[in-house]
Amino acid sequence: MIDHRTVTNERAELELVRVAASPDAMLNNAAVSPRGRVFSSFPRWSEQPTPGVAEAMPDGAFRPYPGGAWNSWAPGSSPEQGFVAVHSLHADRANHLWVVDDAAPFHARYVVGGPKVVDIDLDSDTVVRTYPIPPEFLPAGAVLGHVRVDANYIYVTESAVGAIIVIERQSGRARRVLAGHPKMLADPRIVPLIDGREFRQTSGKVPVVNASLIELSADGDWLYFNCLLGPVLRRVPVERLLNENISDETIGNTIEDIVRIPPCAGIARDHSGNLYLSSFTDSSILRLHRKELEVVACHPRIAFPNESSVGLDNWFYVPASQVNRIGLYQPDGIPTVKRPWEVLKFPLPE
Repeated sequence: MIDHRTVTNERAELELVRVAASPDAMLNNAAVSPRGRVFSSFPRWSEQPTPGVAEAMPDGAFRPYPGGAWNSWAPGSSPEQGFVAVHSLHADRANHLWVVDDAAPFHARYVVGGPKVVDIDLDSDTVVRTYPIPPEFLPAGAVLGHVRVDANYIYVTESAVGAIIVIERQSGRARRVLAGHPKMLADPRIVPLIDGREFRQTSGKVPVVNASLIELSADGDWLYFNCLLGPVLRRVPVERLLNENISDETIGNTIEDIVRIPPCAGIARDHSGNLYLSSFTDSSILRLHRKELEVVACHPRIAFPNESSVGLDNWFYVPASQVNRIGLYQPDGIPTVKRPWEVLKFPLPE
């Protein structure tokens, strides 16, 4: 296993371009479709109205997506057909957008009937299916994290307990795997420093987020994952996750530690299979390539980089989510955000 602290290769110059900006609502994702469309998720972590999901327009503004009731949820309206509290997005290679709705505004208890994964066909701009998350997989404080898909299955993290929820796409049947396994749990001793301040909530607590981020390998054989604050990127064989005849303990024995990492809020994969990590304590993007970790971007504007993606144009798309600056993470509860929130892009080095 390699150590991120040995990484010193930083690009001297960086071509950083704004894709779109949100003046009022916080965003935390940049999902790029195979045809170059860019989408962001807007979590309901403050009183500011949010569309949940929006698409970046050519003029740099955002438009609620897919429109209608999906983007106008309010307390008392249907949680099944609206975005209650979107946590993340993922655009797959088949031109579908996958939306994770943890349905827990302000990180409070989830709205009953709201936790779900929504599949949107980008060719027709319509919701084709909703996958409700079974309530037995949603303990008190449940937080649905991030999603990846292959031809037959959906993989979603639940970071309160530390688990992977595996959903069969055709039947909708779901299983929860590795719940509470030691390698799925965060290290509560880690206290990140961002801009010289400890990353703590207004209450003084450091957020403890168990396994949250995931990415599939290019061949689909491995599922990579990590806890929000690190300190290790791990992977597990997909065929073990799908085998219902073996125990979590047996699956856990096949988990591999890959690299020590700083606190990271996103994992992305390029078309060659390289993995990229959004390191939010130093506003940088790291690339894992042939067991070497290198800095491919570092800039103050990439403030708290979150879930990112690589376009077919070989540009890296990253949201500057400024999570550490919202009121929830200020001692006095007063935001220090530098508006607007941006989605940025830069060309990847060869």
